[in-house]
Amino acid sequence: MSATPHDGIGVGFSFGGTAFTVTNIVVTNTDPATDDKIDVSHLGLTAGSSVKTIDRPLKGSATDTGREVVVDYIGTNIIKDASTGTLTLTMANPTATATVLTAISAAATVASSTLTFATNDAIRGQVTFRVDRY
Repeated sequence: MSATPHDGIGVGFSFGGTAFTVTNIVVTNTDPATDDKIDVSHLGLTAGSSVKTIDRPLKGSATDTGREVVVDYIGTNIIKDASTGTLTLTMANPTATATVLTAISAAATVASSTLTFATNDAIRGQVTFRVDRY
């Protein structure tokens, strides 16, 4: 039975050639081409009825890749919005030598970026990237 990793030891992250001290990473992969439906259920349905749906009348964006990476980091520099570069992410399995759980190296664009200043805490940033399919 393989061990389940419980932390992010061995995580490396860089954007545009700059490495960051990271505290949290969320990788989201969604399929923008899915056949999503609109829920049009109403209060007149009775218990046990099927959910009522209709097809979406509009198509999704042609440039939406369905890939997003959100990174929380420690540092004093805010990452400029709309900047582009190569996002590199490697997450090694802390329970097995040289086993890589996830590796991403793809073109990315900064969708949003924040910097938080708080009493008795390090200055922290958060950046959301839209990432090309990898």
